[in-house]
Amino acid sequence: MTAALLAALSLGIRCTFAHAQAATAQLSGGDRSTEAAGAALERMARDNFGALSEAELKLVHAAPRRALLWVGPTNDINSPANDPAHAAEWHPGRTIRAALIRWLAADPAARPYVHPSGVGVGGAKIDGELDLSYLTLASPVTILSSAIPEGVDFSFARIPGLDLSRSTTGPIVGDRAVIGGDLILTAGNFGPTSLFRTEIDGSLDCSGAAFVRGDDPLSLVEATIKGDASFHAGFTTSGVVDLRLAEVERGLSFNHARFVGAGDNGLNAERAKIDGTLYWVDITRTPRTELDLANARAAALWDDAASWPAPGRLFLEGFAYGDLSGGPADAPSRLKWLALQPPGYRPQPYGQLARVLRERGSDIGAVSVLIAKEDARRRQRELGVGERLWGLLLDATIGYGYRPIRALWWIFGFVALGAMLFRFGYHERAITPTEPAAYQCFVRDGEPPPHYPPFNAVIYSLENFLPVVDLHQGLYWRPNPRHGSGGRMRMLSGTVLRWYLWLHILAGWVITPLFAAGLSGLVRPD
Repeated sequence: MTAALLAALSLGIRCTFAHAQAATAQLSGGDRSTEAAGAALERMARDNFGALSEAELKLVHAAPRRALLWVGPTNDINSPANDPAHAAEWHPGRTIRAALIRWLAADPAARPYVHPSGVGVGGAKIDGELDLSYLTLASPVTILSSAIPEGVDFSFARIPGLDLSRSTTGPIVGDRAVIGGDLILTAGNFGPTSLFRTEIDGSLDCSGAAFVRGDDPLSLVEATIKGDASFHAGFTTSGVVDLRLAEVERGLSFNHARFVGAGDNGLNAERAKIDGTLYWVDITRTPRTELDLANARAAALWDDAASWPAPGRLFLEGFAYGDLSGGPADAPSRLKWLALQPPGYRPQPYGQLARVLRERGSDIGAVSVLIAKEDARRRQRELGVGERLWGLLLDATIGYGYRPIRALWWIFGFVALGAMLFRFGYHERAITPTEPAAYQCFVRDGEPPPHYPPFNAVIYSLENFLPVVDLHQGLYWRPNPRHGSGGRMRMLSGTVLRWYLWLHILAGWVITPLFAAGLSGLVRPD
């Protein structure tokens, strides 16, 4: 039994040792394979480019590995030694020719030796324009904290991903390119960038980046971004971010963004489509910062009042949004927001805001916005005097039909005022009976005959104000122009009361039908 146990133990040890040897051999083979690939790339690179710089030699040997090559004195991304703003002071050994990077990324002979993670380098100075235009790459390209003074051209290219974070570049052209993953332009200083009709299957991240060169620093006209488009953490531009006709399938976010310079700047998202939320928060702006959302669409809007542009710099005509996810959501604040548009009557922004407030459960706020819309319409210069007066009447009496109960206060006020005036007029004998016999008795005794209907100031006022209402007062009593010129109410003569009675009746014929029309909704503009 002991012999068998020892034999089994000896066999297990031999098997374990054999597996360890195999694993070591495999690992060593992998290292040798990577080294062989690097050597092969070096030979081909020398054949194509001649002598290689120190950084170029490191890059061709690093390309077969899944690692980012730092060619500077440190691999600390935050080190001043890797700040591309000082690339002019860097040692020449950190220079890599742009053509070599293109060759590693795209050449059919070099591609099998490059790791699937793609070409990656940091802290380098790229000599020449990095021209990736019209190429179809199998791997992404990553260039961090590097200087590319001649810029990057990847127009009409198909690239799995492109990361130029913390780099300083010349012009960037990516028109009609297809980026299979993310396009990352964070924390760098980039030249004029054009991404016309570029398709980005991932996200676009420009957080912390500066686009402050050229007349058109960042253009994404008709671009398609299937992820988020982020302009955060100190994103800075001296021009207009042009997103006209762009499509963003998630959120478009400007958060802690800075717009600078003496010229026009801001965001032009005219006719853009944003399937997520549009954020406009914590914006540093100038008097010439604009926010153009004309005919754009967004699932929701999140902003703050401090970030709104100056008067005349907000364009909202045709802007459709589903909700106010953050920021001011009350009618008075949002009416101040609408007032930042250029002068002129634009009904759509009022209607859109009213719908959103109503869907949020703020019916009172929605009504306030709709009334403000009619006020803005009434102030149009194109309207005639008659139309303006009619609008003013509708506003004062029934709030354009949105607040018909307002007419009740007018009715109550006229009836109360009339009752008071008619009561004083009766005591001053400015209101007298219409029948001759009763009139003679009233003049002589100050009282009508016992059989004559007595005067009631409230009923008299109510009957004369309400159309088609007969309470048997107006037929028997009338203001008399020959009476009421003396006494305690010297000015309250029969003539004055007669003129007031006509006004009283006319007001009733106007306000009462408007009240009924307002309750039925017949006069509402919508």
